Amino acid sequence: MVTVGGLIEHSQERYLAAFTSFVAALETSQEHYRQSYGSKVPDSTLCEAGTDVRVLGIGSGSGGIDIVILKKLLQRHNSMYNRVVEPSGEMIERYKTLVRGDTSLGAVKFDWRQQTAVEEYFQTKEDTKFHLIHAVHVLYHVDDPYATLRDMWEQLADGGCMLVAMESDKSDWAKVIMTI
Repeated sequence: MVTVGGLIEHSQERYLAAFTSFVAALETSQEHYRQSYGSKVPDSTLCEAGTDVRVLGIGSGSGGIDIVILKKLLQRHNSMYNRVVEPSGEMIERYKTLVRGDTSLGAVKFDWRQQTAVEEYFQTKEDTKFHLIHAVHVLYHVDDPYATLRDMWEQLADGGCMLVAMESDKSDWAKVIMTI
């Protein structure tokens, strides 16, 4: 009888092939997942011609989804201001590494803020209004999601768009997370 993990002991080649296949499938699904956010960004102009599109990313992580969104916007706009609000310095560094390796983002001016959304960033009450505000899988990490959404709404420019994503607690992925 082969126990869990026994595949490594009994056939390292088979384990390596299976693991390599798993990682490739995971990377493909993650890329598809990231690209799906590009389809959520509106094609219409978010601001007046000749004006920088202003984007606010809340909880941007390592930037994978943000970059898809920015590239979609760069198809219609020549320049952009992107404020990144992320509490993890390590994630900001990963994001910066992605940006340095992608010359297509040269028209984007980045404003890096190592802050939490509610406790630090929204307490500053800045006057800047944004054409697009996105928070992908962020609301799980705040004490009051309604207040956070209200704060985001208050920073949205007239005619702007908000993109907020959350996983349903009834989804298969949520069920797995809850059992761990």
